[in-house]
Amino acid sequence: MRIMILRNLGFLSVVCVLEFIAIWTDGIIAEPSNFLRNTLLDQLDDMEEYGRHGSMFKRNAIELASFTPYFNCNEVCTTLVGLSKGPYCPILKQTETTRTKFLPKSCKEIFNKGITMTGIYEIRPKGKSIQVLCDMETAGGGWTVLQKRFDGSEEFYRDWRDYKFGFGTLQGEFWLGLENFYMITGSQSTELLIELTDKDLVKHVVRYRQFEIGPEIDGYPLKTASGFSGAAGDGLNWLLGQKFSTKDLDQDAWKEGDCSDFSLGAWWYNNCYTSNLNGKYRHMAHAEGIDRKGMNWDPLTKSENSFFLSGSRMLVRPNN
Repeated sequence: MRIMILRNLGFLSVVCVLEFIAIWTDGIIAEPSNFLRNTLLDQLDDMEEYGRHGSMFKRNAIELASFTPYFNCNEVCTTLVGLSKGPYCPILKQTETTRTKFLPKSCKEIFNKGITMTGIYEIRPKGKSIQVLCDMETAGGGWTVLQKRFDGSEEFYRDWRDYKFGFGTLQGEFWLGLENFYMITGSQSTELLIELTDKDLVKHVVRYRQFEIGPEIDGYPLKTASGFSGAAGDGLNWLLGQKFSTKDLDQDAWKEGDCSDFSLGAWWYNNCYTSNLNGKYRHMAHAEGIDRKGMNWDPLTKSENSFFLSGSRMLVRPNN
């Protein structure tokens, strides 16, 4: 209803601004922009006709738009994402400062400078600085953690927007975000380490010498996962070239169904999958009625005594 009202009044641009601010406000403008956003939506709820609050509505809309250059929705917010068809605005390119210019590109670069404590650091892989969790201990150190699950405290059955920008906390369970995956793996040759924790809390490791995903315009496809090694088996090879799918954006190869809906997860599904590290957290043996609808790595978990994983981590670092 709110979007319909804005369109009828010629204020579609405000929807764009609201979407942009909801995602990209920082500490400087968060409070005033949120106040204006709430004020604007409250007025829409109370409005019986445009003429009654027209001048106030227009003033707030103009003031709200001043917080960002993305106020022409017709030009920059034309990509409608997911089943909800929410407008997507391109990410604002960060202004390079003296501080960000010299940020390390990866956790490995930090490690090579003699900083060997696992923790949260800031890196700048490709034109944008991000906070990441660096693992300085596993397999020689210098790894950037892309995904971490261990207790089911974070919901992973989410929509495209969440998987694009990331969710959770670096101190707990999280997904760093497909846009960050793309920046990190596309900025330099990258290797992937996946740590799988089975139902008995035993850890298994697989590695890929080359790992890369493509850009959003192509669906963040699993572009490269080669040079496999590890006793737990290759759970990615059959998924190569597949686009990423979420509960509101089905891009898998299953024409008669929806792998994300079937598995209660989000992944590079084919028809459907040989791995599903973002599936529902269960930490149990497979059971009738929920078979395979959870965290899986088929070469390891699909056996005579099949089970769901109780934890996983995805880590990357430059391989040169």
